[in-house]
Amino acid sequence: MGRHIVGRPDDRLVAACAQTLGLSSKDSCKFLYRSLLHDGLFQMEWLALGSRSKPGLLADARHIAVDDPDKLTWLAAQQGALIATMHFGPYSLALVWLLHRYFQGRQVLIVKSQTEDPDEARAIARLRELGAHVEFLSPDEPQAFHQMVKRLRQGALGIILIDLPPSYGRSDPVQLFGHQLHIATGGADLAALSGVPIMLFRVRARLTGDILETGDLFHVGRRDDASRTRAVARMTRFIAASVRDYPDHWHMWSRFGEYLPVPRGSKVPA
Repeated sequence: MGRHIVGRPDDRLVAACAQTLGLSSKDSCKFLYRSLLHDGLFQMEWLALGSRSKPGLLADARHIAVDDPDKLTWLAAQQGALIATMHFGPYSLALVWLLHRYFQGRQVLIVKSQTEDPDEARAIARLRELGAHVEFLSPDEPQAFHQMVKRLRQGALGIILIDLPPSYGRSDPVQLFGHQLHIATGGADLAALSGVPIMLFRVRARLTGDILETGDLFHVGRRDDASRTRAVARMTRFIAASVRDYPDHWHMWSRFGEYLPVPRGSKVPA
């Protein structure tokens, strides 16, 4: 079905994928079909978020399942908390479900780069109509991190993406498909400075309905190197396991080069 929706992948893309993931050309082609299909499903959900009625969105969200609802119930009862996810699977509808089901009336902060795309802007604005007081902070703004810490301490819920390239801030290495990548790990610092619990999650697409799969739920603890190292290890293990087990769900393959370390002596592009 995927190949009829997305067309045939470019031969150069197949070759690059085979080299990066260590796959045969045939398996590389199959992976790309699935990956492009999941990217398309995610894009369609964003479009639906901007145009579908609120009753329609909530009806769609009823098909979402969660593997451990007790974790979400506990998290929703906390004064402040962080939910950390990835560019993975059809996660936009899961945000609708989370906000409506668990965080009605709460102050919710979402870290999101500013966009000039009108469809995406409409989709983001619709999240404010779901019963939570949603505010967006751009990581491009110098004071965004400090604002987030302050608001979390005051009881807000924060939603962050933890699989961004190292250009977004402090980063740490993670091994993936034989490559050492560097991923921005500011989420660990955010949780430590604000003193709130953090829960990792991902959304996986299924024919019977998407499932929100929770990862570790933890406090970073003290603001020291050892505590940060343990928190980063939890996050990078979760990212690596998610991409390794369901590589077609990850939406950042087109930016893979940004995660690779810059060779010594090379200039970083301006």
